[in-house]
Amino acid sequence: MKIYTFNASPNTRVEILWSLRAKNRDKMFKPFIDRTSLREVDSILKCDLAIYPQKAFDPETLVFDDSIFVESETAARHNNPLIIDATSDSDRFLNLTQAHILRCGLYKSLQQPFETECPFWSNGRTRSKLDLLDLLSKGKKPTVSFCGTISSVGRLSQLVKTSLPTNISKLVLSQGKYSRITDIRITEGMSLQLREMALKILTSDRRIDTFFEITNPARSYYLSDDLNKQFLENLFVRNISKCDYVLCIRGTGNYSGRLYMALNAGRIPVVLDTDVVIPHEEKLFLVKVPVQSLSNIGDFIANHFEETTEAERMAMKTNTRYVFNYIIAPEKYLPRFLNHVATKNRLEAQKIRKTNFVIF
Repeated sequence: MKIYTFNASPNTRVEILWSLRAKNRDKMFKPFIDRTSLREVDSILKCDLAIYPQKAFDPETLVFDDSIFVESETAARHNNPLIIDATSDSDRFLNLTQAHILRCGLYKSLQQPFETECPFWSNGRTRSKLDLLDLLSKGKKPTVSFCGTISSVGRLSQLVKTSLPTNISKLVLSQGKYSRITDIRITEGMSLQLREMALKILTSDRRIDTFFEITNPARSYYLSDDLNKQFLENLFVRNISKCDYVLCIRGTGNYSGRLYMALNAGRIPVVLDTDVVIPHEEKLFLVKVPVQSLSNIGDFIANHFEETTEAERMAMKTNTRYVFNYIIAPEKYLPRFLNHVATKNRLEAQKIRKTNFVIF
């Protein structure tokens, strides 16, 4: 497949370009790099697909790259499909109907045909550790894990978390039409509020054993200190190794990285449904809790535990790991997405040619 990259730099952060810019890439993406046969061309006129070389939103600052609009118009002029990587915590709408946009944190009620939810991928060392975890047999009680923070460094976010009525948080986060127009610092505070509420409810539920590691005092994972990253990764892996169920509640963006790590580990995600889009959800076994039913989250978990046999639960865990490794992992997901976009473009071009022939 011929790809035009707009002269992507060697250090591009656009993962879908990494088979063309293979140096210093994380081991998580090595199978994608090794198995994907893309060929870079020097003109948009020669390509099957054009891929914008930078993330639409800076992953740390969420600053938007407005030059995307110029390149999008260039691709549209030449009738070339354009892929834009807009994966980040930002939920700003990009009105680029002629592009194919990868996002993290889409709202199901607002998702457009040109938007695709992209899985969150951890790094290679975390994936290899999660791959090796044993699938646990059924115990006397359901066991639920959570490893992460319930606190924000932002003042507004923390103020919202501690002072806003939870009913407002539930209402806003239950529907994308409200969430998207709310300041992202406020939705982060709401998310953390609901995380803390879920942890308190489950801790006090005698039907459930909980293994919660609250990392508030730890240094942020997003600092460049690799030793700190490894410490937090190992803490997460140890935490998830003890449990069948993993609590997955959105953070700043409307998605949970824990969901994908739970699948990788062969665990059953407990997803608080904040109008989330989950790739290949129809193939997964989840405990999905409507955000308005948060106060009954323990019932959802206990009922799932009681209503499934040991054989059924083991099959669910095996399936979640299979779906991750053979459908959601980058070496499977990204080539399939590329082929889908290229095929869709060819079919549309054929349709246009036939229409023009009939008109003539």
